[in-house]
Amino acid sequence: MTTPPATAAPPPRPATPADLEALLALEKICFEFNRMGRRSFRRLLERPSAHILVIDGPDGGLAASAVLLSRRGTRGVRVYSLATHPDRRGQGLAKAMMRAALDHARATGHQWLSLEVHPQNDAARALYHRLGFHQTSVEEDYYADGSHAFRLRRYVG
Repeated sequence: MTTPPATAAPPPRPATPADLEALLALEKICFEFNRMGRRSFRRLLERPSAHILVIDGPDGGLAASAVLLSRRGTRGVRVYSLATHPDRRGQGLAKAMMRAALDHARATGHQWLSLEVHPQNDAARALYHRLGFHQTSVEEDYYADGSHAFRLRRYVG
């Protein structure tokens, strides 16, 4: 399949319960393991400490999603999940999501974003580096395949 020419990424919008099926479909196509299920998405869509962003695709599905989590009393927001439809990769959608995540953290008074990334996810690691994230630790045996994860952080300043 040919990737369409890159255009400006549509702005992310907050997900609603009506996006549940599309979120599940995107999760299934993007991840082999560590997928979020229906119950998790339903709970997160209702939880005030969760903020789910989506970018609509041209076909009525979702082109990208990001799940942001915060805890009362903490100064950071965790990017729990970032998914971009394989047919839409390389079009700036992940970058748009991460910029929206930074905006959300600023707007809610948080000081940083943190996330974990698989060591073999070179594209994501390069994006995070370009956006100013720095490794803070290595989490051993983090993923279902036994791989470790790099924990990254960026101050929103």
